[in-house]
Amino acid sequence: MSRPFWKDLFKPGGFAWSIKVRQGDLDDFFAPQDEAMMAERRRWLDGHPDRHLVETPEAAPMIAAAWELATRLGHVGRPDDAPADLLGLSRRWEPDLVFYDAKRRTFAAACVCLPSSWDPRKWIGRPLDEVHDEVPRLQQQIGAGIDRFLDRLEPGRAFRRENWSLTHGGELNFHPALDRPKLQADTPLDEVFLRIEHQIFTGLPGGVMMGLRIRTCPLADLAADPEVWETMAEKIETMPDDVAEYKSLLKARDPLVRAMKEFAPEI
Repeated sequence: MSRPFWKDLFKPGGFAWSIKVRQGDLDDFFAPQDEAMMAERRRWLDGHPDRHLVETPEAAPMIAAAWELATRLGHVGRPDDAPADLLGLSRRWEPDLVFYDAKRRTFAAACVCLPSSWDPRKWIGRPLDEVHDEVPRLQQQIGAGIDRFLDRLEPGRAFRRENWSLTHGGELNFHPALDRPKLQADTPLDEVFLRIEHQIFTGLPGGVMMGLRIRTCPLADLAADPEVWETMAEKIETMPDDVAEYKSLLKARDPLVRAMKEFAPEI
């Protein structure tokens, strides 16, 4: 039986923002893994390109370098009859992509077809610190560490990390324009899903590229591991109010923790 994708992501302790990273493998992360996921991304990209793809002229050298990386890894081939632009790359490469301009310290481009409750259009051209200021406590807790990490990331090196959130339902695309239902105090436990955003960072000439992959599962699946189940309940319970509000979890937090403590999993 394969190891659950969430198995090693949650360490005991209360909630805190973290920039912990580990060595990443670009070939492993970007290689084709899921044809259905690629089809889902294309569906949203083709239907709403202005919603999911944004870029500035300054991103052009990084997008060109990303094409070189993709072709060098053997994941995609340069098209003969279409421009080698961000749209073309994003229709061929499975992960979502975000580009950070190191000189201007801004987000220079993104093609994010499966966003986790954020709008790529709001990020484009904005300074990193300004974006992080919208996330409660993040800038104060790990802002300086994020800056150092991005400043030191060299081309050819790659590091991975994860973000997690909880959603009402397991849809992959949580763009704000879709107005997905939010968790409420009366949301049943079996309708709560764990959403993991797998991230990889690699240096490019002039900046950094971030790749994103989304995985979801019913939160109740975690009950198969009592230690992980208890750890997750602790992180939800200790989440500060302003962070819980930002994550659309405040109304559901206390009832959800009670439900988790009462839930008797079949192990």
